[in-house]
Amino acid sequence: DKREMLKYITSMANHRGGYIVIGIEADDEGIPTTVVGIEAGNHVERITSSCLDNVDKRMVGLEIKDIPLSNGRVVIIISIPESINAPHMVTYKGLNQFWKRHGRQKDKMMIGEIGEAFDRRLSNLNRLDRFLYTREAEILEDIGDNPWMVMSSSPSYIRDEIIFDVHDEALRSIVLNPPKLKGMIGDISCGEPYPTINGLRADNRSPYNTYYDTTLREYIELFSNGYIEYGRLMSEQGELGLYFASVADTAYIVNFVRLIRKIYGTYLPLTPVVVSCAIYNAKGMWLAVSKHLAEQDKLEKWKKQHLELGEFYVENTAEELKILPKRISDRIWQAFHREKATVFDGAGTFRFE
Repeated sequence: DKREMLKYITSMANHRGGYIVIGIEADDEGIPTTVVGIEAGNHVERITSSCLDNVDKRMVGLEIKDIPLSNGRVVIIISIPESINAPHMVTYKGLNQFWKRHGRQKDKMMIGEIGEAFDRRLSNLNRLDRFLYTREAEILEDIGDNPWMVMSSSPSYIRDEIIFDVHDEALRSIVLNPPKLKGMIGDISCGEPYPTINGLRADNRSPYNTYYDTTLREYIELFSNGYIEYGRLMSEQGELGLYFASVADTAYIVNFVRLIRKIYGTYLPLTPVVVSCAIYNAKGMWLAVSKHLAEQDKLEKWKKQHLELGEFYVENTAEELKILPKRISDRIWQAFHREKATVFDGAGTFRFE
């Protein structure tokens, strides 16, 4: 019934997330056996409404879909993210209880466990802040005075556990052949990946590359804790100096987001992520919107040492990552006093795909 459903959903949100599938027959051991479905109806609206009205705090990123079957019935899939607002309390008819997931069972949380859950949420957020702060210091030390565009993504919860296995051939294949736009524009391929103390890395100085370039120009690095980073050296163009090319440089952002969509979709499909983008040593950089307006574009230059766009929180990775490149690019355009990135259409699609 409704109360039991809310207990199951919140217990999973309070743990690591997961899926609930309605319309599947199972054996006595709980192993799915047959897809039978249920009668079609307004199930999605009712479950969504019930979660909104009877759970505190709201579960951001909850996704509910009905899948039609050939027999006219439907299967309901409830996708429950690992929530950054956990722990969640069921408030239905004054129940006011917190639930947790333990294996295949759900259990009511005791007062001590509730307190620990709140402490864990603060601890996880603080751990992420410390990690990102330390990582930025390492990046600045590595790049010196050179202008670099660095994009990164991390699970909202950084834990001391291995998410990415350096020996995973499927993961290595994604890094070796990351998603590409047509015409190779903004290609972030960096060569054969190799293991490091952090996890897995590919760059133009890779020991596996046939041609060894002494100057580091770009890299992809995956930390074993789920953190992903892409960096690219930006070069000054003669008299034009340092500029951000509205199409070519934005394409790198688009391809990086496609990369993390593919990796997280495979390895962390229900985990909220934090994405950031920065251009270090960007003082004097200008935004090149049109070749015909170059002199006009050069009038507005970035005046600080670094152009840091802040953090972008993505709750529903399946949907929100699709429009994230536009969100990031809009922030860059606004840094140069323009309303929005003109290389995206109203739906958030890159015009040069």
